[in-house]
Amino acid sequence: MYWWQLLVITNFSGLFVIAAVIPDNDDIDEQGLYSKSDHVTILTNKNFDKKIYGQRNAFILQFYNSYCGHCRAFAPKFKSLAAELDPWKSIVKLAALDCSIEENNVICRQYEVMAYPSLRYLHENYVKSNANVGDKFRPTDSAEQLKIQLINKMQNEQTMGRLDFAPALNIASYTKLTDALSKNPKDVIYTFLIFENDNSTIGSEIALDMNDYEHVIVKRVYDVSELADTVGVRKFPGLVAVGANMENNVLSPKTLLKQDLLKAINTFLKLKNYSFPLREIVHEESRKSYQNNEFKMLDPNMVYYSDLEKTLKTSLHTEITRHKTLNNEPLQALIEYLNVIILAFPFRKNLKKYIEDLRGNLSSKNQWSGSEVYDLVIRLEATHAPVFAPDLDYVRCKGSKAGYRGYTCGLWTLFHTLTVNAAQKPGTEGPRVLRAIHGYVKHFFGCTECAEHFQAMSLRNRILDVKDNNKAVLWLWISHNEVNLRLTGDVTEDPKHPKIQFPSVTECPECRQDRGAWNLPVVYDYLQRIYGANNIKDFTTESAAGSPSPLSNLHIGMLSFLYIFFFTMLVLVIKCFVSRHLLRKHRYKQAWGKV
Repeated sequence: MYWWQLLVITNFSGLFVIAAVIPDNDDIDEQGLYSKSDHVTILTNKNFDKKIYGQRNAFILQFYNSYCGHCRAFAPKFKSLAAELDPWKSIVKLAALDCSIEENNVICRQYEVMAYPSLRYLHENYVKSNANVGDKFRPTDSAEQLKIQLINKMQNEQTMGRLDFAPALNIASYTKLTDALSKNPKDVIYTFLIFENDNSTIGSEIALDMNDYEHVIVKRVYDVSELADTVGVRKFPGLVAVGANMENNVLSPKTLLKQDLLKAINTFLKLKNYSFPLREIVHEESRKSYQNNEFKMLDPNMVYYSDLEKTLKTSLHTEITRHKTLNNEPLQALIEYLNVIILAFPFRKNLKKYIEDLRGNLSSKNQWSGSEVYDLVIRLEATHAPVFAPDLDYVRCKGSKAGYRGYTCGLWTLFHTLTVNAAQKPGTEGPRVLRAIHGYVKHFFGCTECAEHFQAMSLRNRILDVKDNNKAVLWLWISHNEVNLRLTGDVTEDPKHPKIQFPSVTECPECRQDRGAWNLPVVYDYLQRIYGANNIKDFTTESAAGSPSPLSNLHIGMLSFLYIFFFTMLVLVIKCFVSRHLLRKHRYKQAWGKV
């Protein structure tokens, strides 16, 4: 084989390696609570600037936390609205960023996100700046309410001179048809007048739904306008179709709801042989449910160190760093949280030295920025490495699919572990742990609604009046069961792990007395047995989910390269051998013929 053939093969084979290990762009198909089939732009730390800044369209941007129960309940409403507003995507898009992803946290801090879910409106051609954090939107109980809020915002934006590329959403009063149509572009063939009051959003919504209809315009007209009497509109919202030659028709939809008014418009246009816009049909993909096909129900009477470690790492990496500025009460709450971890956490490896060093550093200043805290957390981890086990994952707290359990389960497990092990210390450290838990949830827990519920429960159940170790352990257990009772049947409940009053009769038959009453001394002993430091189990993620492949993407890419290279070489060698064999045979025949 010639040297240049080898060079070509090597270069082309190298392309296979690059393709195998380097993605084409920063877009992803799925993250957190959303996938690309939801009509929601999935934002990450890598694609945020490219997707958001300098775009012709506006955005409704949701900052959320994938383990936040309220965010999980809100996600179906956001998806429903995104699907309904897909025809508006050239004007406004819906996007989402998961702040529970560590790499995304820097953007959540930049936008001063302190509650989840948080909605922000970003106008078109948005510019990156420390002062530009969007206009706050109110999370609503339904997609319809959120849509109305968006339309009102867009109407206000147009009064400020923005969204000039969108259909006009203002409302006006006219006396004659010629006045209503006088400012129409010359290419307009049909004008649809929607008569309504100033507070109605139906006209604006229809105009946005039809924003890509060519040669068609929608205009809002006051229902008290003189023009309403002129054209004979008697019911409101009223609908009138006007042709280029001023011929007008009062359309009578089946109901006065938006969908029927739009249906009446489309029926009218069909009769006129109007060419409707070709819209992209998005086929619903079979969403990855992140289903664990090998999901197994683990013994609920066991606590695994991996759950505690994963929870603590998430707490330090994503929750305490979400404050843009950390001082005063939140800073003191963080320091006390670290104090009780030092007191009662079942440490292994270098984790205790790391937490002590982190506590000492944070105590040295009266104010920190969130980015400074994050840098400190990462730097000290490297200083004291190894601190956490590599490739941490939840074990007993792993949900049956993505979006279930995980961090929230891990946090309850951590809290129970801290109260139980503090109760085994001299003095009355249990109540101190309770107060630290209260401060942490108040200032740092990412689910805002959950934190508010916990604070209300703490006030109602008088958390600050707990003085004894055993009462601290039982207070947290009672509160946990109260939360379980409230969330039974909730959309956030894992069907494989229903919210029950624990321990169940199966797990601890002695914990129940006659008629189901709790035997509190036995319950206390049960909690000591489950969450005591000596009972925490080692359980690696490899044993839970099967051994991971020893080959990284790079290794796989290199193997692909070697396979292609040697296969190509083999083919060329065979071709060369066959060619030489045929050439020799041909020469042999020629020589034999001459003889």
